[in-house]
Amino acid sequence: MSELKISEAGSVQFPMVDHAVEIGWTPLTPQEALYRRGGEAGSFLRGTLAHKLAEFNPWLSDEGVRGVIDALEALPPTIEGNRQLMAWLRGEHGWYDEAEKRHRRVTLIDFGTPGANDFHVTWEWRIKPPARKGNRADVMFVVNGVPVCIVEHKNPKDGDAIERGIKQLRRYELETPELLASTQLFNVTHLLDYWYGVTWNVTRRDMARWKQVPEETYRFAVQSFFEPTDFLRTLQHWILFYVQDGETRKSVLRQHQQRAIQAVLDRCADPAKTRGLIWHTQGSGKTFTLLTAAKRILEDKARFQNATVILVVDRTELEGQLKGWVERLLGEMQKQDIATKRANSKAELQSLLDADFRGLIVSMIHKFEGIAKASCTRPNVYVFIDEAHRSVAKDLGTYLMAAVPNATILGFTGTPIANNAQGEGTFKIFGAQDDLGYLDKYSIKESIEDETTLPIKHVMAPSEMTVPAERLDKEFFELAEAEGITDIDELNKVLDRSVGLRTFLCADERIENVAAFVAQHFQENVMPLGYKAFVVAVNREACAKYKRALDKLLPPEWTVPVYTDNAADIVDRPLVAELQISPEREEDVRLLFKKADREPKILIVTDKLLTGYDAPPLYCLYLDKPMRDHVLLQSIARVNRPYVDAQGVSKKVGLVVDFVGVLRELKKALKFDSDDVSGVIEDLDVLMADFQQKIVQVKADYLRDVGEGGADEKLEKVVYGRFLATDVRKTFFERYKEIEALWEILSPSPELRDHIATYKQLSVLYAAVRNAYADKVGFVADLAYKTRRLIEENATQQGLGRLTKSITFDTKTLQSLRGDTGTDEAKVFNLVRGLQKEIDDDANAAPVLQPLKDRAERILKDMEERRTTGLAAMDQLAALAAEKEAAMQAAADSGLSGRAFNVYWTLRADADLKEAGIDPMALAREAETQLGKFPNAAVNSDEKRRLRAALYHPLLKLSATARARVVDAMIAVLLKDSDG
Repeated sequence: MSELKISEAGSVQFPMVDHAVEIGWTPLTPQEALYRRGGEAGSFLRGTLAHKLAEFNPWLSDEGVRGVIDALEALPPTIEGNRQLMAWLRGEHGWYDEAEKRHRRVTLIDFGTPGANDFHVTWEWRIKPPARKGNRADVMFVVNGVPVCIVEHKNPKDGDAIERGIKQLRRYELETPELLASTQLFNVTHLLDYWYGVTWNVTRRDMARWKQVPEETYRFAVQSFFEPTDFLRTLQHWILFYVQDGETRKSVLRQHQQRAIQAVLDRCADPAKTRGLIWHTQGSGKTFTLLTAAKRILEDKARFQNATVILVVDRTELEGQLKGWVERLLGEMQKQDIATKRANSKAELQSLLDADFRGLIVSMIHKFEGIAKASCTRPNVYVFIDEAHRSVAKDLGTYLMAAVPNATILGFTGTPIANNAQGEGTFKIFGAQDDLGYLDKYSIKESIEDETTLPIKHVMAPSEMTVPAERLDKEFFELAEAEGITDIDELNKVLDRSVGLRTFLCADERIENVAAFVAQHFQENVMPLGYKAFVVAVNREACAKYKRALDKLLPPEWTVPVYTDNAADIVDRPLVAELQISPEREEDVRLLFKKADREPKILIVTDKLLTGYDAPPLYCLYLDKPMRDHVLLQSIARVNRPYVDAQGVSKKVGLVVDFVGVLRELKKALKFDSDDVSGVIEDLDVLMADFQQKIVQVKADYLRDVGEGGADEKLEKVVYGRFLATDVRKTFFERYKEIEALWEILSPSPELRDHIATYKQLSVLYAAVRNAYADKVGFVADLAYKTRRLIEENATQQGLGRLTKSITFDTKTLQSLRGDTGTDEAKVFNLVRGLQKEIDDDANAAPVLQPLKDRAERILKDMEERRTTGLAAMDQLAALAAEKEAAMQAAADSGLSGRAFNVYWTLRADADLKEAGIDPMALAREAETQLGKFPNAAVNSDEKRRLRAALYHPLLKLSATARARVVDAMIAVLLKDSDG
């Protein structure tokens, strides 16, 4: 292997490489990695992979080793192929042992002995499949010859660096999926921020920021993520494939999930402690945590002595949720010889316990009613109870604990435990063995800080529509306090007794008024953002009435009521029966609602979809049903899911519009410890105050009058005067985006009336700065939806004309520009953009133009950092333009094709050729001749090999190393067109 010097460009450009080397990763230069891959079409370090396969599987013959590698290379570059490759990495696939005449598991990674594996890190890893566009990863991490983690490393001075990294990874998936065929993880980083996620699911919603305390550095983040033992643990345990909505999906557990799973495993292995409570807030992946912990216990048959895990759920709907996207996970368990059973009846559950079943049992809590005492007395029975605050209510928890008296029983909940008798009981059952009551806790506040979930804001509906406070206290809060409410069924029983309150909420005139408000609010505030909404009605009759009322105001296909059915409805509630949808239609609606571009846009609900339903485009919840405590927290959490749309615009908050008044006094509505619900929901007025403060400050900082001149000239002075430095632009972009996010949430609103002109002017300035410093010509500003509508119609009249024009990079244009009005800085940027456009438009000219472009970029950087003036930069660009024209004239005089001339131009100053007396022009002519003999070399590997061999002949005077280098350069130029 060639020696890597830490000062080389790769390490300077990617400090990540340095940091990884310090913890045991072996660096490979791009050239060395390319050689080991066998060219740009190769995905694996074949020699390393073959060596490790033979080492870990001595029973494999040489032919068997080649067969396994061929099988890996034959996997399709899709998420299904990626899943299969992960199964190979985890030792879940086998190969036929000819000697023993049986199939045996193949080991690719020795997870038990991390030091036995080969860890490589390299950079500029380029994949160029035949007949398709090639792409290049910034950094690639490789284990035993298999690429497993791809990294996009962006400039920390760019305000949208992370977003650009995400878009680039998505582009790879479309253009060059082979780059992601085997990689399981990705990092996107810009030194100041560090995000990670899984390939084939590159969305901001499914990414996580690597958590570290402020005093910890980027170096610490890299080294903690890629520490070999922990990194292998991530590959082995923390990456999940599952099916959701009929599609294969992929996810990686976040740090809080990994921490909780480790705590669960330690508790289950501790004979002195048999209880524990895990609170991970709604939307933070609790179900994945629970199931992965179960899987880990069942996989480790030695540590847990071939255990039984009983997963307990308390509602048909939740079990239905498990049936879908967790089914694949259960299937994966079965493939690993882990038995799984669903207890579909009490008799079946009793039979499984009596038979001493080992594996996973999924059961609903009510099936434990009447189960015999001491049905299973083994200590290695582990009971995981989902939504524990509800599941152990009444006598059901007693039956369960008596049936498995020596079991370890752990409760999982998505809401904190309430400050009432019910909550005290839950703590007594599960939390007594932990000082703080919880075995592991991931609070609402922490989840929001990590961007795992979004903050929720609320606004009160007009007072004439809300329930009077006295009535709400008397007919709901007091009654609910006495009864205790843990789920929607108990809530409905309380509301059934609140006759006066129910009558008020169901009154026809009131429903017509509320529906009118909802229709207008949705069309003005929600729909322009591309989001969706829930209307939560007090009961099924109110749902039907809302559907009828909204159909008069909105297209009928926009709204669908989803509620439980009752055979008596046809007689007792004909409207409810008339609007009841079929189970098949409900299943379709659940799926379609999750797609932002499909209808329905609004679901009308009361007793369904308020727990366990995850629809990221859901933004607004119109609350017209009295709620409190767990039910209220679970319901409003429907809108807290992060979401990024197809244009890359992120949902910033969830919104609740309260038509009841339960959020007027949060202390009454949420009887929890104040620390547990801190920041769970805030009044929208907080955001309005924040906007007004920020807009005033930004106006003072950025919108000062700049003196004489027309709109174009005035704006140009601001853009190239105040924003020349990259750090100044970055700060402005960040401050603008904060204000834009607030505007999108708050508008339309009468309180914004006095700020429209300022905000419009600020948005135009943002668009202008974005365009002025963009790499390419065109209106590229990433404005959000309401903002774009506000300014796009007259953007060209707002002073953007001069900043967005395209010019040619040549001496004539440059001389003409010297006499124009306007700043020299603007002219420099426009000229460099023109040069980039030429490269984009004419791939054949790229080898000539790209070195000039690189030098032009250095001139730009000097100007941005005030090391040179705009006037001096113009002089330097004039010299480059003269070089360009001389090169273009030389190309015309040579008589060579564009590709052949590019070979000459690339090698014209090559020191090895000069020393050997080889004429670059003659070499270019020979290259053109040979390419004519092998016209399909770009897509035919045999022709490419023969072309490469032919190009070696004129270079026999060179050393082997120099010869290989020159041929590589010639091949890269000659076949560049095939990149698409």
